[in-house]
Amino acid sequence: MLLLIKSENDELKMTDEELKELVGSLAIAQQKTDIQLKEVAEQHELLEKTVAELVEQQKLTDKKMAEMVTQLGGIGNIQGDVAEDLFRRNISDLLAQYGIHINQVITNLKTIKSEYDIVAINENKVIVLEVKNKLTSHHIKHFLKKQLPKFKQEHIAFVKHKIYGAIGSLVISEHLEKQAEKAGLFVLTQNKNGGASIVNKPTFKAKTF
Repeated sequence: MLLLIKSENDELKMTDEELKELVGSLAIAQQKTDIQLKEVAEQHELLEKTVAELVEQQKLTDKKMAEMVTQLGGIGNIQGDVAEDLFRRNISDLLAQYGIHINQVITNLKTIKSEYDIVAINENKVIVLEVKNKLTSHHIKHFLKKQLPKFKQEHIAFVKHKIYGAIGSLVISEHLEKQAEKAGLFVLTQNKNGGASIVNKPTFKAKTF
């Protein structure tokens, strides 16, 4: 049997044996292609499995991070409670050093829009104390510009009282101590013995708000 294949220039003859070889080579090529396609499919399947495992690992990581944030938030709340308790217990004795004798101390005095950590009161004076774990310059500015100016507006019972501001922080730098004192605020902090101290100069004159 002869197979005739026409080219542009002449006519070629292909024998049965050559045709068999051609078909065989095509079959082998197809087998190789099938193997390669199978390998690609297996690699794709493995990739999908790996991606799925990474997604699950990321979910676990996100969950652990969320738990850690919650735990750290709880620690922060505990530290805040410790700071408030420390300054609440000591504020009367500390202010007495500056001739201010306190009759009543209120913690977490709330209004519709604001909350004041500690408020110390006598017949004609109110000292509003903002408590922080670690004081920043932003805390001081916010307290002076936002918290203190609103106090009399939100508490008409103290409209005839002199309003003073105070900052209490477990951790405070010397620079911020000076910044707060210069702004007219009493400055309270934790001393080396674990108690509370007031760091203002003996000649300090508090600003009224």
